[in-house]
Amino acid sequence: MNKTRAQEGPNSSLDEAAGLGPWPAEMCKAMIESSPWPMFVLDCELRCVVEANGAAIAKYQMSRENLRARGVEEVLPAHRRAELNRLLDARLDGPALDTVSEHILPDRTLLPVEVRSFPLLWNDRPSRFFMVRDLLPRPAAGWDTKLAGEIDLIGRVSGSVAHDFNNLLTVILAVAEQLQEGEGDPEQQIELIAKTVRSAQDLAHQRLSLGGSQAMRRERLDLNAVLSEQAEVLGVLLGKQIELEMDFDSELWPVLADAAQWREVVLNLAVNARDAMPEGGKLYISTHHELVTSDNHELGLARGRYAHLVVRDTGHGMTEDTRLHAFKPYFSTKSRSRNSGLGLASVHAVVQQSGGSIRLRSAPGEGARFDIFIPAQPEEAQEVPQGGLVLLVEDADELRRMIQDFLTARGYEVIACGSAEVALKWARTLARKLDLVICDLILPDLPGDMLIEQLREQRPETKVIFMSGQHGAEDAMQAAGEASDIACLEKPFSLHQLAQTIAETLGSAADPARVDSIQGTG
Repeated sequence: MNKTRAQEGPNSSLDEAAGLGPWPAEMCKAMIESSPWPMFVLDCELRCVVEANGAAIAKYQMSRENLRARGVEEVLPAHRRAELNRLLDARLDGPALDTVSEHILPDRTLLPVEVRSFPLLWNDRPSRFFMVRDLLPRPAAGWDTKLAGEIDLIGRVSGSVAHDFNNLLTVILAVAEQLQEGEGDPEQQIELIAKTVRSAQDLAHQRLSLGGSQAMRRERLDLNAVLSEQAEVLGVLLGKQIELEMDFDSELWPVLADAAQWREVVLNLAVNARDAMPEGGKLYISTHHELVTSDNHELGLARGRYAHLVVRDTGHGMTEDTRLHAFKPYFSTKSRSRNSGLGLASVHAVVQQSGGSIRLRSAPGEGARFDIFIPAQPEEAQEVPQGGLVLLVEDADELRRMIQDFLTARGYEVIACGSAEVALKWARTLARKLDLVICDLILPDLPGDMLIEQLREQRPETKVIFMSGQHGAEDAMQAAGEASDIACLEKPFSLHQLAQTIAETLGSAADPARVDSIQGTG
């Protein structure tokens, strides 16, 4: 639509754009009001909605008075307002535009929209007319809404996978272009491509682990080493306009985690920072060792030792509303074609799986800072693994798998069972000494204290650690045997607390040999 100027009334700009004589004002008003698409008029000087049709009121679930009072703040995301202000500053000299944007719905989700706008005089004041059309496809009559939801979920997850792999492909393509143009050291560039391909393989492994097709690989991890290995990849991904500064604590404690997951965490945080600095800037990544001397309720951290990762940028920052929603799956202030909305949600999930905590601080114009705290391996775990035979009884699959991986990495042989029945079968058939039983107090087929009572009839020397999500678990613990032989861990507990409890319960009784894990089934 061409630039227009109005001279006589609220509809004259429409008349000139069409090249026709003036239409009756009543006809224009009736057409606007009956339109299925939301329509607004904004006053260029007052920066507020001065008129809106019924479709706009229904779409944004606001009264006409509320739309006029705070429509811009409620409907338009903060990162889109600079563009709007430029159009309003131009007044009647502003161009007619067809643009793609986002509007905020009443449930605070972002709706992709196409906006057609042009300047006009409205009640003799410089204003701008807007017509809004949804870009989400509408379901046909008879469409299965449940199936539609499943298809939408598949599309979102596929978009997430594509987004994350595209980050790595960006690095590979950029380095390949440098090779073609004869820039840099070919040997280093080929190694960087190979390293990025290995990262893609790790990412595929991680996606499979989320679907249960692969076991997660928890191992003793030097976070400084993971970050150092990613430095070249991050440099290419950030581009020449963004400076990367890394500072590592030489006394950083190791953690027990999946290296592939944490490479992806750093990659997602770097991409988030890059998108926040379109004109360039600086990204700081640093590590610190942190001793939490008492429970930190603000961060949800138990007393103990942590590896502290800080990722900070000098970007445009976030509004408070965006900051509060930043870790929600599919939330994004960017268009869906540019972002899946799962980058920071994935970061949050990995931190939680590692037993840690993440804090985000940001404000418009002040950049963003992520503080991540990961439980450090217990001091005794840094020595030669103790080893020993452990019977683990826990019906929650994910928790059982996590504890099994943790113990196996430290040299224990683990028989992992999901029920008391299977645990008793294993205990009866074992010819060897059973060093430790780690057992949930609440099991689907038999209370944990009764299981231990039956088991200790045959193996009175076996030591026990109960796990319980209920207060007062010590009563059941004491009823089952001597306090020196039996301990209790209250859920939720950290891996540090688990290791400390095992060390206190076993003392030096375990065999030093490192052996593989056994998975009990049934």
